[in-house]
Order: sequence, then structure tokens, then C-alpha cells
Amino acid sequence: MATIIDVANRAGVSIKTVSRVMNNAKNVRANTAERVRDAIRELNYQPSTAARELRSGRSRFIGMLFSDPSSGFQAKLHHAALEACSEAGYFLAAGLFDESSPDWSQQFKDFQRRTRSDNVVLVPPLCDSEALRQELASHEIAAVVISPSASFADAHTVRMDDYGAAREITQHLLDLGHTRLGHLTGPVGHTASVQRRAGFEDAIKDHPSAEVREDWIKPGQFRFKEAVASAEAMLSGPDRPTAIFAANDDTAAAVCFTAARLGLRVPDDLSVAGFDDVPIATTMWPPLTTIAQPFEAMARAMVELISETPTGPGQSWEPRTMTIGHELKVRASTSPPSKA
Repeated sequence: MATIIDVANRAGVSIKTVSRVMNNAKNVRANTAERVRDAIRELNYQPSTAARELRSGRSRFIGMLFSDPSSGFQAKLHHAALEACSEAGYFLAAGLFDESSPDWSQQFKDFQRRTRSDNVVLVPPLCDSEALRQELASHEIAAVVISPSASFADAHTVRMDDYGAAREITQHLLDLGHTRLGHLTGPVGHTASVQRRAGFEDAIKDHPSAEVREDWIKPGQFRFKEAVASAEAMLSGPDRPTAIFAANDDTAAAVCFTAARLGLRVPDDLSVAGFDDVPIATTMWPPLTTIAQPFEAMARAMVELISETPTGPGQSWEPRTMTIGHELKVRASTSPPSKA
């Protein structure tokens, strides 16, 4: 079934422009409006009743709860969500949330009282909180979870294939000729950590000349400081990997930092790959080979799901899952292993 995003892509315009054409706004050029109408006809797009209600007066606020907005992933997703909401005519209400606090329920109630948003987006690791999803359901607030460990019956899901992406970037290192590979994991229990480690290990298991070594798999916690200690333990001494896949870009940067401190050159002595493609991936030297998270597409999908979901007393809706494609970005931090 076609969505408003499909119409916008087919017509080469923004979601907001499609909305204006559908509402017969006067400030749209005739040729642009015609392209949009052609796309609607070609795709047989049928806007939902819920979307029409939203355009006619429902809350224009979308709530978004973060637990660590300073992380590269959350900061990039936040920016993409701001752009997607602005494009579609929404306002984003972002909140810092600590589920480990004993007053977490009151935190949410205060957030909801201030924003009055009909929909709330949960960013990792909050996406896996059953208690928080139940709290939303009790207030008849529709939830969208970003990259959860599973699809839930009480929330829409937007995700990418972490396992497939990790396997692809590990295969890139294997194709370069590396058979001694290390991995810095994310936090224990975090679904992205689990999937990325599984993709790394399975790619190696399928390679005839490589093996998974537990002493070359160490915690990175998605944090620079923790990753430095693990990278130093892995790289000190002659028995070390020739390539390391870190579970995010912050920890990949920590590997490069540690390698330089130990007198190792990247990529001549050590290839390094990351995950996310946040700003540090292109501002560090050498630029980082990484998996580009589809932040913009995920944010647009989030808005699309919200725009199609009825909210309020007595409303019912079926949860949907949207999986967005990723991209391998090969840069200067990876190369074939040294023959020395």
C-alpha cells in the first residue's frame, strides 16, 4: 500500500507539499501540483481517515524520549526527526528520560502534561521498555519504537537490519584479506549490540581461513572512554588482530586513538570499521569506513506512521513495521593487511 512518502518521492517533492496539494492550498505551483496528482493516481494512494483528522486539527506535537541525547546515534536521529517533522508540519517535543529513576512514571506524566502530544517515539534503549509502552497505552498514546529488539503488539516499529549490516561490513574486511578480526561490542543486552555481534561472528564462521576468537571480542559500551581500555588490551603485544569492527563510530574512533598512541598506523597496521556514520566518521583521520544508518528515512517513516494512526479515546489501530535499508561507506580507515 502506497504512503505519502511514496507519493512525495515519485513527484520529487516534500511530504509537506503533497499535503498542501491534497488540501488544495493556493501557494503551490501548477506544474508541481500536477506532478503530485499524477503520482497519487499512479500509486493509487488513499490517505487514511486518521491522516485527514490530523490535518484538520489534531495535536501537531510529536513526543520523542531520549535517554542519552549526547550519543552520536541519538543526536543524529534527533536532527533527522526535527527535519522530518518540520517538513510534514509537525513540532517535535524532545524529552530526556531516565527509566531507572524511581519517579520515571511521574517524569512521563509531566512530559505529557507539558506537550499534550498524541504520539510518542521511543529511542534506544527506551524502545524495549515494556513498562513505558504500557504507560503510553494506558493514556491512549500511540507509540513508535526505533530499532527495538522485536516487533511489539502495542507499537509501530521503524528499524534497519543491524545483523545484515554488521555481516556486510565484516565481509568487507574479510574480502580485503583480513583473517584476524576483533570486535568491540555495545552494552550487554542492547539489541543493536546483540545483532551486530551476531553478524560479525557469522560472517567469520563462514570464512574458511578466519575464526572467532573470544579474546578479541571486548566491551566498548558504545562509549569512547570504555572502548579505549578495551582497544588497548586487544592491541598491546604482538598477538593482535589486523582489523577491528567496532559496534559504533564513537568506539571506532577510540580504536584509532589507541592505535596511534601505541604506534600503529591506520590502515597500514590496523584496519578499523565502525557503525552509524555520525559526524565523527568523516571529521576524524583517516575517515572511517562504516555503516550509514538511514536516519533521514527512519525519521520520515516515523512521521508517516504517526500521520496514519488514529489516537484518542476508543481508537484502534494495527501496528506496522518498516525496515529501512542501510549503506556501506568504504573510506580510508580500511585496506588490505600488511604483508610485513
